[in-house]
Amino acid sequence: MNPFVRRSHLLVSISDRDALESSWTHNADAVILDLTGASSDAERFRRRGRKTLSDSIETAGCGGAEVFVLVNKSVAHADIEATIWPGAKGIVYPGAESADEIAEVDELLTELESRRGIAKDTLHIIILLDSGKGVWNIREIIRASPRVSSVGLDELSLCANMGIIPAADFDPFEYAKGRVIIEARASRVQPIGMSHPYGVLPQFDDEAEIARLALRSKNLGFAGAICPHPSWVSHCNQALAPPEDKLDFYRETRRLFAEGVARGTAAVPYPGTTMMIDVPVDENARVNLELWELCTSREAEKAAALAQAKV
Repeated sequence: MNPFVRRSHLLVSISDRDALESSWTHNADAVILDLTGASSDAERFRRRGRKTLSDSIETAGCGGAEVFVLVNKSVAHADIEATIWPGAKGIVYPGAESADEIAEVDELLTELESRRGIAKDTLHIIILLDSGKGVWNIREIIRASPRVSSVGLDELSLCANMGIIPAADFDPFEYAKGRVIIEARASRVQPIGMSHPYGVLPQFDDEAEIARLALRSKNLGFAGAICPHPSWVSHCNQALAPPEDKLDFYRETRRLFAEGVARGTAAVPYPGTTMMIDVPVDENARVNLELWELCTSREAEKAAALAQAKV
């Protein structure tokens, strides 16, 4: 799978027309159209067909965001059939507990790509785990299809599944988050999540706290977050990108280490500090510089799309 940047995933109910109409203006890397409150409407979505849903996808993507559809697991086949049209990047699949479920979704997406004029192997799957069984089986789940690009927890549903009453002063999912991050990174899948307590008890008014928790999410190992409100988007975009004030340090680190390697030295000092630059330090600098370039390119793509949409 080609490298991508999805720091912010703005969640928008498909039935909230005001939120949908403005979704493209918030600079989110992705917009997720949420169908989970509409399981009884699956037949209606099928009947209305391409026009309404493709229009919603087009609207959400006006600002350059990648558009996903959050489907109902109980009617996943019908939801996917009704909502995947050109312009959609893929689906968000909740509640996965086995590899077989994801393999079936992969087959359906392959069929829809062929039937609906979507380039082969371009549709992605974002997985949300909401049960103990799903967390336990995460490795086989995220490796069931090369379309799986991201994985995270639906923390509120996981609380219900495990009989947990959420509280701000205690994070019951430290293990689960760690498992998601490690397994995802090992499988080259993006881990997504927001730091406690906003992962399970989200708030939208305290800008400083949103920024703090978004940065903490990055330092935990997450690469993106689902944003239930537009107030999260800019903070996630900033926090989950490399810090701009560190770019010169990363560039100098790479230069000094390359010179050291050319001299046959395995580690070199960073001038003015006690830090030694070795392979892990150089690798960290390389990863951050590559991510910065991807983020810069992504922002340029969204800016161009936004300018075109406003013409």
